[in-house]
Order: sequence, then C-alpha cells, then structure tokens
Amino acid sequence: MVSLRRSMAAIAGCVLLIGATPACFAQAWPTRTVKVVVPYAPGGVTDTMARVTADRLGKMLRQTFFIENRSGAGGAIGIDYALHSPHDGYTILFVGSTLFTVLPLAQKVDYAPLKDLLPISITGTNGMVLIAAKDAPYSTLREFIDYARAHAGKISYSSGGPATNNHLPMAWLGGLEHLDMVHVPFRGGQQALQAVLAKSVDVHFGNSSDLIGPVKNGDVKALAVSTRQRMPQLPDVPTVAETIAGFEYIAWNGYAAPGGFPQEAVDRLIPALQAIAGDAEVIRVFANLGIVSVGTTQQQAIDSVRRDMPVYAKIVDMAGVRLK
Repeated sequence: MVSLRRSMAAIAGCVLLIGATPACFAQAWPTRTVKVVVPYAPGGVTDTMARVTADRLGKMLRQTFFIENRSGAGGAIGIDYALHSPHDGYTILFVGSTLFTVLPLAQKVDYAPLKDLLPISITGTNGMVLIAAKDAPYSTLREFIDYARAHAGKISYSSGGPATNNHLPMAWLGGLEHLDMVHVPFRGGQQALQAVLAKSVDVHFGNSSDLIGPVKNGDVKALAVSTRQRMPQLPDVPTVAETIAGFEYIAWNGYAAPGGFPQEAVDRLIPALQAIAGDAEVIRVFANLGIVSVGTTQQQAIDSVRRDMPVYAKIVDMAGVRLK
C-alpha cells in the first residue's frame, strides 16, 4: 500500500477483548475448523503473520484456524482455490495488498477485487529498504541517483519478480528520477538479496523483514527506507521522502474472504483481530520482522484498497508490467 493514513483509535477499545471471558465470543460462528488459505509458500513473512494471528484467533474463538498454503502464479492459485470453496465462512484468506491492487493489472486473473474478493482487516504494514553492496561507491540516496545518472543503462537492480513489492518501488523511484536502470528479476526476495551480496547487481529495494538483519549486521548498506517516517529498527537510515518529496511505499497483509462471506463471521473476526493487534507479544514479533501491527475495520480496509488502486495503476504503468 502506498499510503495508510487512517486512525486506529478503534483498536484501543478492542484491546480490552484480550482479557475478555469466553462468554464475549459465545456466538454461533465458528462451530468447526476454519481454513486460512495463504497464497504463498510457507516460511515467508506473510505466512508467518498468518500463523501468528491464526493461532490467536483459534484460542479466542475456541476453534482451530488451520493454515493451508496454496502458492503459485503470484498468489492467483490460492485465491482461485478459496473462491471455488464453499462461501460458508469456513474458508478465508491471508493475503498481501498487491493481490488487490497489482495482480489484476499485471496478469489475467479470474476475480475482481472488492467484488469477488473482499478484505476483512489489515493486520500489519511494512515498508521497504533500498540497499547496496557495503563497498558501493554511494552511501546515500542522492549519491546513488547522481551515480545512476552518470552511468545510464549500466546500473542494475534485483527483485523477487516482475510486479512484486521488490520491483515496483524501484521502478517508481527510477521513473520519478528519470533513471535508466536494468531490472534483474529472481524467483524470490532472498535470491534478489543474494545478488547484491554477490555484487552481481547494484541495488535492491526489498521488504524490511528481509533486510533489517543484513543491514544491522553490516552485510549491506541501507540507502533509504520507503516509509513516511524513519523505521524504529533503522533510525539512522533516511526515508526516500527526505530526498524525493511525497514518496511513500507501504505494503500490507491481512485477512480477506470471497464475496458473499457471511457477515456474522466478519462481525466476529474484526474485534478479535483488533484485540490481537494490541497484544504486546504480537507487536514484538511483528516489530522484529519490520512490521507495524494494526487492526482495521472492514470498511477501513476497503477504503484503503480503493485509495490505492489508482496510485498503483500509475506505478504498474511506470514499471511496464500492465497486462496488454
């Protein structure tokens, strides 16, 4: 998500639910196991967030929330699987923001965002970190931009694949600054990081969850972060906006469901997820991954997608990945 500027005041009142008695949740749904489809491979940050929150949902709502990974096609396979499951409230998804804003523009999919697929609640946001090799001849974003202009067509950047959150912010930055760079896509963020470590590419704009460790360890140097304010985990690293006014690129993860999902289930999930967002241990675990724990209402999540769609459409066009 490019910008998530909304009040989370509703969370404060819901945090009280952490200590609520079982009677607070003594309603009909859920009466059996709930399947949580994660349309990505196990072990990534989205999968980790899904498991952390699903475990707590199970304890609060007194039913099992079972994670099922269905990866492939940038997330489309998992969504298709969930959309073809019974819309009875017992199959939900844990997804990334680009499945609403980018994937339907970049490849052929069989769903319409906000119609066939609806967000339930945003549970966490994270920024991106622009890194370079530790001995690169630039140490700031401005120095990198000047160097890239002086070496037009010779600077390369890695990503986890076209139209991913590793690709789009760099393409956007390059477009805004009129930089001629070479995009080198890999199969995932870890391979893209390894390319910088091996000095086979020059820079990488990756998820904070993947890059905070290498930056703190001194394996790479951080040039900038994509958040509006500096990241608490990397307080000495400037934001892109300190060099390019108005630049902000934030991704989010959260729960979603097929259209027609029972409102009763949504009404039970929202307060539980907002309570989880205020759990000190969840906040700590997420912070270690570079993620800010949030818990929106469904309407806030829907409004966020609607605001992001036109902005992402411009970035997708700038990156040259829109489906022809």
